[in-house]
Amino acid sequence: MPHIILEYSSNLPYRTGLEKYFSRIHQVLESVGGIKQENCKSRARVAEDFYVGNGDAANAFVHVNVSFVQGRDHQVKQEIGKQVLSILKELFHDVLSNDLQITVQIEDILMDYYSKYPAGTLGYQN
Repeated sequence: MPHIILEYSSNLPYRTGLEKYFSRIHQVLESVGGIKQENCKSRARVAEDFYVGNGDAANAFVHVNVSFVQGRDHQVKQEIGKQVLSILKELFHDVLSNDLQITVQIEDILMDYYSKYPAGTLGYQN
């Protein structure tokens, strides 16, 4: 926890150097959300099969899902979303157009339904 899953359509150019952008997202989670960077886990997936809007071949998407343990207030989640969106716009700056939709989803992980090993690594950084 947290989990950062970046997904983008295969009609966008393949991205290299994602570690730099993931690192920046981890820094946002630490500075805004009080989450220890060592607990962040990021990954990217290229969606080979997708359909956006009316199916026009130029239509593309980028989506990141950021999920972390419940308990942060509305303003913290909004600020994380805003900063992550800014990072994604920078990452995909070369293809920004009306054909590209970039979205960020912030989700709470309910502690009652989440397990993690090793024990003691779920806490907030205070």
